[in-house]
Amino acid sequence: MRLVNRSSFCLVGALSLGLVACGGGDDGDDGGTIDPTGTNHTFVASSLRLPTNANEATMLGLDIDGKPNDGVDNQLGMVLGSIGALAPDLDRQGSVDEQIDDGSIILLANLKARDLTNASGVGFYVYLGTDASPMPCQDANDTVCRRHLDGSGSFSIDPGGPTDASLAGRIVAGKYTGGPGTVNLQISLGAGVPIDLPLQRARAELTSVSATGWTTGKIGGAISQTDINTNIIPAIANTVRTSFDETCDVGGTPPNCGCQAGETGETLRGLFDKTPADCMISDQEVQDVVSGFLTPDIDLNGDGTNDALSLGIGVSAVAATFTPPAN
Repeated sequence: MRLVNRSSFCLVGALSLGLVACGGGDDGDDGGTIDPTGTNHTFVASSLRLPTNANEATMLGLDIDGKPNDGVDNQLGMVLGSIGALAPDLDRQGSVDEQIDDGSIILLANLKARDLTNASGVGFYVYLGTDASPMPCQDANDTVCRRHLDGSGSFSIDPGGPTDASLAGRIVAGKYTGGPGTVNLQISLGAGVPIDLPLQRARAELTSVSATGWTTGKIGGAISQTDINTNIIPAIANTVRTSFDETCDVGGTPPNCGCQAGETGETLRGLFDKTPADCMISDQEVQDVVSGFLTPDIDLNGDGTNDALSLGIGVSAVAATFTPPAN
C-alpha cells in the first residue's frame, strides 16, 4: 500500500488485492465535524478481506449512492468474487494475508474520540506505517510471522504518506460509521505491482470498537470508469497471466497450449485466449471478457448516467503504538 493524497484520507491494505488507501473530503453526514477534544486511540490493521464470492461482496459492501431501497453497493467486489470462483487458484486473499503477516503492508489507524462506546465528532485517520517493532518475522525461516500484530507493537508513520487525512463520523454502541469522503486505495492483484485506486463518496464502518481494536470493519466507495480501464483491468490481466504461465506453455501450440488438465491455467485459456488464440493472454483479451461485467452502478456527477463502480473491502485491527501528527 503506497499512498497518494487525492483529497485527504489514507488506508493501506490489499485486494490480492494488497492495499493502501488515502483520502479525506467533506466532514460527512455521519458525524459532522471532528471533536478537537477527543483522545487518540491508535491501531494497526491485522487483516484485510477481499470478496471471494457474491455473498461476501454483499457482506462487505456499503450504501455508496444513498438511493432508497437500493441496498449495498459493491459491483467491483462482485466481479472480483466471480473471478475467484472461476479460478480459485488465483489466491488473491492469500497474497494479502501474506503481506499483512510479513509487514509488507502496514496500515495504521487513529480513532480520535472522547469515548469508544458512544461519541460524536469522531475522527478516523489512516496512515501508511513503517518501522515495525518487534520485527514481523523472527528470521527467514519464520512462516507465521505476525509478531508485530500481538497488540503491543510500535510503529512509525511513513513520511511519504499524507498525515492530514481524516473522515468524520460517530460511534454508537461500539460501532463507528463515517463518511462520505474521498479515499485513495492502493491495491495489488496477486503478484502485481500495487496500483492507485481513488474512491469517491467513501464510507467506513468499524464494529465492536474498543481499546484493543475492532473485530470487523469495512470501507467502500466509487471508482471512476477511467481508473477501472487504466488501473484495474491491466492489474487483473497481469494476475491472469501469472497464473496461466504456471501450468501452460506461453506461446505454445494452440489449442491446448500445453496446459495441464484440470488446472487453473486451462480454465484461464478457455476464458481469455480468444483473439487470437495464440497461447498468450493480452490486456485486450482480458478487457474484452471482463469489461462486460464491469457495469457502472454509481452516478458521480449527478447527470443521471452511471459513471463509476462501487467497491467494498473488509478490515480488522489490533492496538498499536505510534505518535499521530497534530490534528
